[in-house]
Amino acid sequence: MQKVETTSPASGAAGFDPRSITIFDNAFEFFGLLDSNGRTLMMGGRLFDRANANAQLLVGQSFSETVFWQSSENTARLVGASVYDAVEGRNSSLVVDFRLSADEKVAVELQLQPLDSSGEVGDRQIFVSARAILELGTVSGHAAENDHLLRAAENSGIGLWFWDISEERIYSTPSCNALLGLPPYDAVTLESFLAVVHPEDREYVETLFGRLQDQSIKYEEEFRVVHGDGKVDWISAEGKSLSEGEQPPDRMMGFVRSVTEQKLAAQELAKVYDREKRARDEAVEANRSKDFFLAFVSHELRSPLNAILGWSKILLTKTVDESTRRNALETIERSARLQTKLINDLVDSARVASGKLRLEFHPTNLCEIVRVAYQAQRPVAEAHGLEFTFVSDCDEVTVYADAGRLQQVITNLISNAIKFTPDGGKVSLKIAMADDVVSVHVKDTGHGISSDALPNIFQQFSQGEIGRSRSNTGLGLGLSIVKILVAKHGGSVQARSEGPGKGSEFIVSLPLSDSMEPEADEEASEPIGRRALADRKILIVEDDADSREVLQLFLEQAGANVSSADSSKEAMAQLARRLNDLPDIIISDLAMPDEDGYSFLSRVRQMPADRGGAIPAIALSAFTTPESKQKAFESGFQLYSTKPFEPDRLIADVVRLTQPKNQ
Repeated sequence: MQKVETTSPASGAAGFDPRSITIFDNAFEFFGLLDSNGRTLMMGGRLFDRANANAQLLVGQSFSETVFWQSSENTARLVGASVYDAVEGRNSSLVVDFRLSADEKVAVELQLQPLDSSGEVGDRQIFVSARAILELGTVSGHAAENDHLLRAAENSGIGLWFWDISEERIYSTPSCNALLGLPPYDAVTLESFLAVVHPEDREYVETLFGRLQDQSIKYEEEFRVVHGDGKVDWISAEGKSLSEGEQPPDRMMGFVRSVTEQKLAAQELAKVYDREKRARDEAVEANRSKDFFLAFVSHELRSPLNAILGWSKILLTKTVDESTRRNALETIERSARLQTKLINDLVDSARVASGKLRLEFHPTNLCEIVRVAYQAQRPVAEAHGLEFTFVSDCDEVTVYADAGRLQQVITNLISNAIKFTPDGGKVSLKIAMADDVVSVHVKDTGHGISSDALPNIFQQFSQGEIGRSRSNTGLGLGLSIVKILVAKHGGSVQARSEGPGKGSEFIVSLPLSDSMEPEADEEASEPIGRRALADRKILIVEDDADSREVLQLFLEQAGANVSSADSSKEAMAQLARRLNDLPDIIISDLAMPDEDGYSFLSRVRQMPADRGGAIPAIALSAFTTPESKQKAFESGFQLYSTKPFEPDRLIADVVRLTQPKNQ
């Protein structure tokens, strides 16, 4: 190996003169100075010559992290702990291996001494020195055999140990000490060993060693040790205790190895198996829920269809009196509205699941919201002979809310109360104030809710233990949507019931707003007359013949002059023919074959105003997603209405878009 000359440290460093440095060179394998952060200020000595290394390259490096202490992870950790003690003002000494090369190391006694300073820890310097450990003298008997075996084991890299119980002495290899987190050349005692065992495993290990001292048995155990820096390692220990004849064991032996990586791998594998099992279970549950959902939805959607199709068939094939005809039409309308609500609940539930439920908040008068819901449900309650009351100690309570969604919440709760209350029962509605919170109470004397069902009443598809009487149909989505909507308003909803047959009460609590309710639009609140669309010319674009016919008939009954087209192509042709008699407004479907409504209106908007390019337009579609609405507005539609259309709202929209500018 080629020798590299070691540069001597500067003579003025820390007050060392050349004579002192010569003494240090002769007395130590190496020596040097560290700063208060444990970084090398100077370093020299003959041991670096043996390692074929230039000690001056260590200047500025962290002393405990240099390559010479990488004989094991524990060695670097112990050196770092000694440097920390010296920085804190304590002398430190330990025996460790100095790594000369990848294949060679030498044991040295490392000493670190803090030098006098101004008293400030940040100014302290540390003198570090190392002496070689001389070979131990010859030994005889069991000790010589143990020493020979330990040296052979260390050369093989095995963490081996012997315990001479009669002499109360433990022999161990440096590798064994390092695995346990102990200084490699320190004598191990039972106390020092137990001190590094993890507190949760200590009692178990003590019990094991007690058994080994009483019986000649083999063992193979695993436990944890805690290193000085807090790191936890898993250790596998195997061995046996030995005795002469029937006497208690007088010695024991064993070897240790680290199984931390295997433990971590096993734990990670267990996590993978657990995640896989949960994923399988979730997939099975999702598949079961899907089947249940499809069967449930199919049943609930078919129920109102039975009434619609049955009465329609009767009206088409038989002659009935006026009373029967009116009852049939009312049943058809009621069933259609029920089916619309079911579909709306499904759509809302899908929006919630996809995170696309959007609300528009404004200062809103809660009293007016509740009053409107009360008036709307009053005819239904009276039809079933219910005592339906509304009590409020205020005329105006302002909350920050989406008025439409809040209306949906209150209407849903009232509708449920009416649905599950037998004829002749009571349903009450009350608004109460408390500090900065307003509460809406919906109480009934109906079927009630069992204590088992009450905690789950707001979950999807939950309908509690309630009878299937009267109009008790639905998907069980209404209350789950109520809870979500109330939560998005910063409020809460709770259900109360003393049990089946004792009625129930739902309480919606909302935070009050300091803002005043915006003034109502007087124009929008005006009642809509029967001939509200007189003299309006309307072009309907709809590919479905039945929908087109119903819409045209409805608008004509409102006084409009209506023309229709079954495709975008036909609508464009009509506009070209009617240059001197253009429609006042276009109502167009979006999902049409060949060319959809988006493309159709985009082409209209590209035409000059005198050829129809500025005609107001309303999109009428079964699509209810925000993306569909946004795309419609980008295509040039002014308003968006969903199918089935609300007659009064559609008329109001047509009136608003066709109102002369000066009115």
